[in-house]
Order: sequence, then C-alpha cells, then structure tokens
Amino acid sequence: MKNAIFALTRGYPNQKNLYKDLLQRNRSIFEHINKKRAIPATLILFHEGNISEKDQSYINSESPEPLKFIDVSKYFKGQELELKGESKFSLSYRNMCRFNMYHIWDEVSEYDYILRVDEDIEINDFDPFVFEKMKEKNQIYLTGRFTKETHRLTNKTLPYFLIENTDLDVDKIYNHQNPYTNLYASSVKFWNNKEIKSLLKKIALSDEQIINRWGDHTVQGLLLNHKKIKINLFPKLIYRHTSHDLIIKNNLIRNLTLNSKYNPVATNENLLVKLKLWIKGKIISTNKYDFDS
Repeated sequence: MKNAIFALTRGYPNQKNLYKDLLQRNRSIFEHINKKRAIPATLILFHEGNISEKDQSYINSESPEPLKFIDVSKYFKGQELELKGESKFSLSYRNMCRFNMYHIWDEVSEYDYILRVDEDIEINDFDPFVFEKMKEKNQIYLTGRFTKETHRLTNKTLPYFLIENTDLDVDKIYNHQNPYTNLYASSVKFWNNKEIKSLLKKIALSDEQIINRWGDHTVQGLLLNHKKIKINLFPKLIYRHTSHDLIIKNNLIRNLTLNSKYNPVATNENLLVKLKLWIKGKIISTNKYDFDS
C-alpha cells in the first residue's frame, strides 16, 4: 500500500523566514506520523515553480525527513477571464482551488491513500496508522470538521451550473455539510473513478470555476454526497490551523456533538457570529442554496 502526505505550497524567494509555518508543519508530521510508522508516507510538496532548488535544499535541511518537490506551474497559466467576487480571491487562489479539486488526483494517482496537510497546519495529535485503518474499515474519506459554504457567489452560481450541466440531484446533495479540506485523508481510487473524474472535469475546468471562485471543499462534499459516501471524522486528532487561529479537536464525544455534520462551521464562527449570519441571511438572501436559507 502506497501512501502520501501532500500540500500545495507557496514559494518565498529570498524570504526564508516565511517558511516558518511550513517547517513547523513538516516537524509535526514527522513527530506524530512518520516517526511512528515502519514505512513512512511519502512527503510531497507541490508548488507553482517558485520554490528554487536553493530553497528546496533549505527546506529539506530544516526538516526531519526528505520531501519530494513537484513543480505544477503548468496548471497555473493565466486565463483571460473577468473575475467576479472579492478581489482578495486572486487568480492564483482560484487556480489553487482548481488544483486541489481536480488536478491533484492525476498527480497522486500512483498512491492508494493520501493525507492533505496544508502549509499552515501544525499537528499536535494524530493516529499514525490512519491509512491502514481506512483500508481495514473500507473508509473513503476522513476530515476533522464539517463546514458550510459561506461564499454567496458560489451558492448563487454553482448549484445552477450543476442543474444546467449535470444530472445531479442538486437539492439533495448541496447540503452545506462539506469536509474541512485543509487536513483530510482520502482514497485516491474514488476520485479517479470514471464518473467522478468526468464530473470533476466538467466543474473544475469550466470558466465558471475560475470566474466565480468555486472552492474544492464544496465540490468534494457534493460529489461524496452524490455517491452516498460517508464523510467520516478522524477519531483521534488535534491540530492548529495557524492562519485562522483555529484549533480542531477530534474525539468520540466531540465527534458526536460539536464536530457533527449537523454543526458545520465557518472560520472563527461562534454563537454570536452564527446569529448575525442568520439574521443577515433572512434579510438579504433570496437564494435557496445559501447556507442560511
């Protein structure tokens, strides 16, 4: 069984100090996963061609185990499209969503299971034998939390694209019970299934995906729902999502309560924020696919 742990990461030419989070991520993976495995998972860092060989050497020298760097800049070519929505979602960000939605499955096709751990993740507790247990239990997908799609432009455009271009039961599968994808484990075979790959291609390689900034978490969620695949929660997990100052914890009690699919979260959401979003949605939302409808 071949397993890999990956991230799509950024390069910081002449700014080695900005690799701090990535290096901490690498150390936490070694400490809580590969150090305890007889056969370590392959570590892969995908990048847009902006991590020089010098920087690759630096990252490897500061990490407890070697990493494999793969240039995927071919997927990040400029498109002459008029982008909609918030300016903070750059073309590069939208291409990142496309990569994690679609291209990744070609890049990891030689592996049986993968674990995505983004560069801004620090693992504090983890089951190092998660791949073996997924195979034993015939599990396709594991995540730390469920999340809803709060991006209104996505909710305004993606469901209607699906209605017009696919035979998916959108009312049933577009349910805002999506996996939190900065850290998840999955079977690779599922995503390279002919039907799923065809649907992913239709969604991810559409101009609309770039124009409207459709994210990988929602697309993964609706396709898992379509195939009636259970989105399982990690039974044992603690990690910090440093860029959002968020700590995810998984155990039996939390998975039945706070982490359940009936309590999908948005980043840094508390009860007051939930109430404000609900009121705002009732006032301004006329779209039945919005998260607060």
